[in-house]
Amino acid sequence: MSYVADRRWSIEARQRRQMYLDRVRNTTEAFAAKNRERLDALRAQELDIYIAGDYAACRVLLDRVEYLLLQDPEAARDENKRLSAMMRSIGSRARENRRTARVAERDATEAALQAERDAARDRMAFERDARAEAIIREQTVREDLLAMIHQARLSLAGPVERDLCQPDLMAMRQEIERSEINLQELDQIQSDLKHRLEAVTTSARTKAEALQLAEQRDEAQHDMEAVLEDALAVFSQLHDDAALAEIRQLQPRVIGGQMDMQRLDDHLSAIRQAADDRALQEAARRHVVSGLLRELRSAGFVISEPKLEGGEAGAVVIKAQRPSGAQAAFRVKLDEMSYKFDHYQGQACLEDADKVLPKLQDIYGIELGEESISWKNPDMIGKSERRLPDSAGGRSK
Repeated sequence: MSYVADRRWSIEARQRRQMYLDRVRNTTEAFAAKNRERLDALRAQELDIYIAGDYAACRVLLDRVEYLLLQDPEAARDENKRLSAMMRSIGSRARENRRTARVAERDATEAALQAERDAARDRMAFERDARAEAIIREQTVREDLLAMIHQARLSLAGPVERDLCQPDLMAMRQEIERSEINLQELDQIQSDLKHRLEAVTTSARTKAEALQLAEQRDEAQHDMEAVLEDALAVFSQLHDDAALAEIRQLQPRVIGGQMDMQRLDDHLSAIRQAADDRALQEAARRHVVSGLLRELRSAGFVISEPKLEGGEAGAVVIKAQRPSGAQAAFRVKLDEMSYKFDHYQGQACLEDADKVLPKLQDIYGIELGEESISWKNPDMIGKSERRLPDSAGGRSK
């Protein structure tokens, strides 16, 4: 007779939980490695000193993530997500702080020069009797005009604005220092200088705002591209072609500016969840296949190399044969399997089925659903005077 059946199977909760935690640990470990590379890069560029507090906090959190990977993978994943969020703008802030520090250094130099000019002005007060009144008055006016330029520069709050207006202010300063000043036209000179300074500072603020917006867009674009590259690298290591294809579909939208970070995070979270589900299902199927192979060998079957047909969503095909010619075949899908015991005499096929199938639950924790018989071939009924049970069926897992 022949015997074909289908059964559903499932992994016990404890084993399924452990498979899930292993998957979370591997994925989180890969993303944590990317975060460590970024922190190391900041230190290599000597940018960490400009964001010492945030950098130290990120290092502490990274150490915690790596500790939790062994103790609590889910907590490690959550902490690593928080670390990734902390690090998204850390590079731009470090560069901004470095630029601010450099501008502060230039401001200090400028202040020192201004202090020297003030000291020179004070010395000139004691030397007025040795100089002509007109020369002293002209120099005083010149210093007042230079002070107007200095105050205009200090009125700019940000380092970018100061950098942008520096060439124009320097040119005006040199013009005042080198040219003679007609004291009769002092009011007009001061008025002209005031208007020129207003034009320069206004232009600097406008350009700084445009640069800041462009830099923010570029930084956001860079962050999103970096997030995509990290995801591609991780899933390439995991050989998850489905996840890679979905991520590559996001790239044109990110490059085209059609997606913000929140939407990208949502898409990637969904992709990661789907990948975890696929990996968990495949791990469970491997567990079922491994159990079948062991029990078939234990029952005396010679087994051909298992084959995957129809891709990951298809079925793993197992074919086994006894020296007597009796055959057993299994098709294990992601949540069910079908099997066939063929070329048996009488009810011998049921004996082999009982050697293999019950042990999947007892030894491997695989629960088999109700058997659905799809075909039978009752050989030798007349000889045994009994109706043989169905010889082909299926079970869900």
